[in-house]
Formats: sequence, structure tokens, C-alpha cells
Amino acid sequence: MADEFNSYVEQHRLSLTLKSILVGELYLIKKFNHPAYIFKNGAFHPFIEKGSIPTRDQIQTLLDSDFKEVFVYQEEAAEVKENLQKALTKITRSLSVGDPLLNGTKDIKLLTLNLSNLYRNPHDDEALTIQFQSIQNLSKFLMGQKRYQSQLFSNLFKEKFHFTLTQPMLSSLLLLSFLQSTRLFNEKEIENLFVTSYLKDFGLAMIPKEKYDLKSLSSQDQKLFSDHADFSYDLLEGRVPLTKNYLTIIKHHHFLNDELKSLISNAPYQSERPEIIFGLESTLVSIFDILVAMTTERPYRRSVGLYHSLEVIKRMMSDEYPREFNALVIFLKHFYKI
Repeated sequence: MADEFNSYVEQHRLSLTLKSILVGELYLIKKFNHPAYIFKNGAFHPFIEKGSIPTRDQIQTLLDSDFKEVFVYQEEAAEVKENLQKALTKITRSLSVGDPLLNGTKDIKLLTLNLSNLYRNPHDDEALTIQFQSIQNLSKFLMGQKRYQSQLFSNLFKEKFHFTLTQPMLSSLLLLSFLQSTRLFNEKEIENLFVTSYLKDFGLAMIPKEKYDLKSLSSQDQKLFSDHADFSYDLLEGRVPLTKNYLTIIKHHHFLNDELKSLISNAPYQSERPEIIFGLESTLVSIFDILVAMTTERPYRRSVGLYHSLEVIKRMMSDEYPREFNALVIFLKHFYKI
């Protein structure tokens, strides 16, 4: 009985003391001054010993076992954050030096890890500033590296990050590449739309983490996820140098979702959104968000194929933007090499 009580007390103490980090962030710790834990079967279990250095085998074991997080003491969590921001700043400043594919892959991975930190603390102005500046620099780099855009997309697609972390970058990579292929937008417009698209999901930080992996979503859960667009706007307004037009795109980037639901369910379309005029830029940001969402799996539904997704998207935009839709089909065939 005493052992059970002591175990309960220890588990409670750990729950109050430990901080979660992504498995991929273990690479950013030089040496553990405390043990690191995994959470399994409702309890914390030591996984990495005090005084040891995380090995590739340990990290791969966690990934192979579908562990997304490990739990560390505050000292290690602070070290991860500091090392991550240093690494992100360094690679951002040297993207054009060396192998473009390796640099781009590393930068995207570090941006994704830093986004995880922002989800934990969306009011961290320093982390948001570094993220914003890094995204801007990445957009300039990507526009000069057309030959690698598809491979960078594929590399991220294969990573075992949570969908809340990969969705922003995957949809933004596709958007940037498509905008460039149309030659209808100048470089500054493409940069701003890339940054806008990437930051549009920032409001996911306001949704309780336990909601991310639900096997089914209630109507209340669906509304909560839909509200992340408003959360994104509220979190970003006044904190990033985006004009009102781009912030408005973020706020309303789900404006096609009601129509999407009606198309999938074959129900009559009745939008509850206010009557606002949305232009081509807003439509494209929303369309690529939908395209990536449909073609990637979620805990509560399976993914669908690219052709099925295009059939749905055709019904959403071809009447208003027929030439752009045709250009989209041609672009995706080349991008996915199909």
C-alpha cells in the first residue's frame, strides 16, 4: 500500500514538473542533467538516463513506436528552446551557402519544431518574431530554388510530425510553387501570401492538445477547430508586420469549408458566414489548405486521393476561376509528377 502511495505521489510530482518536447527536439540536447520520460499506459516511465546523450537509436525507437513527445525537466526544455532558436537563426542566414536541398530540408524541419514551441506558448513574442523572419527568408529562398520545391514538399510529407505542424508548411509550399508558375504575382506578393498561408493555422495553439487526436469530432469539436481562423487573427494582429488585407485572409481562410462539407455530404449548401467578397488570393490560400487537408490523414478520418480532391475543388472554384482551375490541374500533375 505504501509503495502504491509513493508511486502515486511520484507520478503526481512528475506531472507538475515535466515539460513536453517533440521527439525530434532530442537532437538539440547535448547531455541530460535529469532523466527523460515517455508517457505510456497512464504513467511516466524513464527512457533516457541522467547524464546520458540522446542517441539516434533511442530517437528512432521512439519514432518507430509512434511516440510524438518525450517529457523533460525545465532545464532541458529551456536548453531545447535556446538551441532551437539559435539553429533556426543560423540556417536562415545561410540558406544560400552549400547544398540547397539539405539546407531547405533542415530549415523547414527547424521551423516546424519552433512552431511546436509556439503552440505551447503562442504569446512568446521572441519565438514568433524568429518564426516570421525565418518564413520570410525561406520564401525568398524557395522562389530561387524551383527545382527543389517538389522534393522539399515530399521530404516534409514523409516526416512523422503531427498534422497540426505539417499542414501549414505543406499547403504554403504548394501555394508558393503554384503562384510562381502562374506568373500573375510579383515576388513580394508571393512572399506575403506564403507567410500568410503559413501563419493562418497559428490559432490551433488555442485548442486543447487532447482534441488533436480524437477519433471522431462532435459538432462542438468541429466548431472549435473551425474557430482557429479567428484565433489566428487575434493572436497575430499587431504582432507581425502583415497588412490588414493579409490578416483578413487569415481570419476568413475557412470561408470555403461550409461549401466543402455540403459537397462531401451532398447536402444543400447554406453558408453561415457573412457576405464578404473574397478575391483570387483568398480563394487560393483556402483551396491549397483544403487540398492538403483532404490528401493527408487525420485521426478522425482517412485521406483521399489527389484526383478525388480535385473533383471537389473543381466544383468549388471552376465556375468563378475556370482558367486558374485548369492551371491548377496542370501544375499539380507536374508537381506530383503524375
